[in-house]
Amino acid sequence: MIDVDRDLLAKDLPYRGVYDHLFEFSYTKQTFLVSRDTGYEGDLADSLAKLTVDSEQMKYRKHFLSFWAARILTARYEDMKTFEYLDKVGIMHIGMSAFKHREKKAPLKVDLHVLSLTLGWVMDVVISIVMAFPRSVLGTSAKTDFMRAFNKIMWIQQDLFARHYTRTDEEAEVHLAKLLAEEEEAKKEAAEEAERAKAAKAKALEEEEKISAQEAAAELPEVKV
Repeated sequence: MIDVDRDLLAKDLPYRGVYDHLFEFSYTKQTFLVSRDTGYEGDLADSLAKLTVDSEQMKYRKHFLSFWAARILTARYEDMKTFEYLDKVGIMHIGMSAFKHREKKAPLKVDLHVLSLTLGWVMDVVISIVMAFPRSVLGTSAKTDFMRAFNKIMWIQQDLFARHYTRTDEEAEVHLAKLLAEEEEAKKEAAEEAERAKAAKAKALEEEEKISAQEAAAELPEVKV
C-alpha cells in the first residue's frame, strides 16, 4: 500500500458518515438491529426508532470496522494470509464462525446487498479523505497510486463476500423453482382473496337490496279487501 496516514484512515473511517449513510434507509439500518449476532453483550436498542449511530451497540460495530480498515490498510498483499483473512470476513457474514472469537457467538447473517452497499460507501469515504490530504503531504501521483491500489482491495473483498453467497447451477435451479412456486402460491392466494372479497361484496349488496325491498314494502299502504 502507499505510505499515507493509514492510522488516520482506519480510525476516521467509521466516523465519516459510513453509518450515518446506512442509517438513512430502514433496509440497511435494520441490519444493525440484532440480538447478539455481533457478540455485543451490553444494552440493545429494541426498535429502529431507538437505534442511533451513537448507541452502545453501534460503538461496538465501529470498533470492528476500524479493526478491519486497519488490517486491510497495513496488510502485506504478497502474503496469502491476507487473502485468507478477507475470505474469513466473508464467511463470518453468512452465519459461520470463521474466526475463533465468534465460535461461541450467535451466527451473524448479513444480506450481500448490505455488504456491497457498505463497501461502496467505504470507498467513497476513503476517496474523500485521501483527496483532502494537502499536496505537501500526499502528491497527486501518490493519491492516484493509493486509490488504484485501494480500489483493487475493495473489489477483492467484494468478490470474497460474493463467493459465499453464490450457488451452484443445481442450487440455483432449486432456488429458482422455490421462488417460482412461492410466486404462484402468492398469486393463488391473491386470487382466492379477490374471490372472497367479490363474494362478500355480492352478499352485502344482496342484503342491502333485501333490506331496501323490506323497507319499500313497509311503506306501501295497507289494501283492504
